Amino acid sequence: MVLDGDGSEVDWVVGYDPPAEKFQERIGQMTAGMDTFKSLSAAYAKNPKDEAIIFKLAQKWSDRYNDAKSQEKYKEILALDPEGKLGTTEFQKEKVTYTEYAEYNLALGTLRARPPVPAAMQAFIKKYPEGAVVKEAYRNLASSYFGRTAPKDEAVKFFEEYTSRYPQDPMVLSTYVRRIIQDKDNLDKGLALAQKAVDLAQGGAKIPMLQSLAQVHLLKGDKSKAAETAEKIVTLDAEERSALTTAAPAEGPPRGGFVNLMNAARIFVEADKLDRALAVFGPDFLKKNMGKADEVSRYASFWSNQGKNLESALQAAKKAVESTPDAYAAWNTLSQIHLKMKSYDEAIKAAQKAVDLAPTEPLKERFRKQIEQIKAEKEKK
Repeated sequence: MVLDGDGSEVDWVVGYDPPAEKFQERIGQMTAGMDTFKSLSAAYAKNPKDEAIIFKLAQKWSDRYNDAKSQEKYKEILALDPEGKLGTTEFQKEKVTYTEYAEYNLALGTLRARPPVPAAMQAFIKKYPEGAVVKEAYRNLASSYFGRTAPKDEAVKFFEEYTSRYPQDPMVLSTYVRRIIQDKDNLDKGLALAQKAVDLAQGGAKIPMLQSLAQVHLLKGDKSKAAETAEKIVTLDAEERSALTTAAPAEGPPRGGFVNLMNAARIFVEADKLDRALAVFGPDFLKKNMGKADEVSRYASFWSNQGKNLESALQAAKKAVESTPDAYAAWNTLSQIHLKMKSYDEAIKAAQKAVDLAPTEPLKERFRKQIEQIKAEKEKK
């Protein structure tokens, strides 16, 4: 937030994207009063029918995730210019009218409802059948509704249309594959789409496609093919890490890059290749990354969920609570590992720490119930 001398809001920026110089430039523009919330509000007060000013104010509120305020402004645009004749903006390097962009954002608001309502965005697609905004509209329909909550028959109809519109986009194909994985149905179709997505994707973008392909193989009962696909993930991950380190040696591998190895290990476990999972994401990985809080925490949680490699997982979980003693999730993971190892008293102690640290009453109650379950299992034992 940038405030003026009397404490009123001048402007805001949500989040940070590198490079630092660009961020600094943006802050400089704000302090100079260039297209700030305050300057735009003053201009709007003088001319409430200037569509460009209304649009910029709508975007300001949208950037701040204030849907009510942004939608209020987008509705003003539609009332002022229902046919889209008064001005244009840019969306992914394409010119679109303020009106089209406003209609898109209003439809997007209905997809953010709980439960999401797809009708407005579907109507938008019919009204504006071409362009970058329409592709983004399809993407939001897929992620917010058809990819998860829509009935299966509706989802199939939507994804057949979506993939036929963009048959060479691996990300589009992949969204259909994920829905097929969720439904555990139409697996032959899923296999063909997943393989095509892998073939179309480039570089590191292949990795999530390979994960989906492996999951389809597992659902079809082909554990050998799934394991082969996991090996490709490991190989490609190593290549990507090497390329990034070579390009920027001072920065080293990207933060969180271990997730690919963790996902490959999950596939190996499901494919009954535990030894390979341990080689990829096992004790040697933990030893190399013992000083990294995120890696240690995720390692402990992963193997706790798998119910395997528990001695190593316990070592990681103890390190996690030592590094982040106020993290209730770390204590909960430690409790679950102790429980799986039938160390009931230690499991109860760790769970009680999770209760003490949990920030909300529903979470505290959840952990209290876990304590009761541990006590019951101890008594039964």
